[in-house]
Amino acid sequence: MLGLIGRNGSGQSTLLKILSRVTLPTRGEFQFTGKMSSLLEVGTGFSPELTGRENIYFNGAILGMKQGEINRKFGEIVDFSEIGNFIDTPVKHYSSGMYMGLAFAVAAHLNTEIMLIDEVLSVGDERFQKKCLQKIKDLTGSQKRTVIFVSHNLDAVKTLCPRTILLDKGLTILDGPTNQVIKKYHNLCP
Repeated sequence: MLGLIGRNGSGQSTLLKILSRVTLPTRGEFQFTGKMSSLLEVGTGFSPELTGRENIYFNGAILGMKQGEINRKFGEIVDFSEIGNFIDTPVKHYSSGMYMGLAFAVAAHLNTEIMLIDEVLSVGDERFQKKCLQKIKDLTGSQKRTVIFVSHNLDAVKTLCPRTILLDKGLTILDGPTNQVIKKYHNLCP
């Protein structure tokens, strides 16, 4: 698990958008091996007019899941998201926490080797945020997934990431053990 931290505008989210091929780089290149999924913004790929049920299938298909895979994981996705009573309600009526919960649940149940996560845990109540953090730990532990995690919540970065990169104005300032990188961040951003 790799953390990316920096002040607003330092390039963390842009880097994830480039890695996920949402944005083209102005120069340079990158390579990766394996299937990648990304959770860059809450509900990216959701249609507000569709119900939660319909969006699970719609978003799952966009993210590369086959219908049979979605069918098998549907119950787990709904259970994790905690929106069971609202599964047939259009998502435009969801709170931001419900919306994020469903988006995270779909992405977390993908069979991918690489997962990019950008500030998605800033939505939802504290209990649900802890549940999402535990799910990320589970994904990187038993399932051997690579996760790149961008957050301004340094406690979450400390909890999840043994290694972190500090960015400033698109440049790598420090790449190393999380505690050292966070200390450097505090020196740059008093």
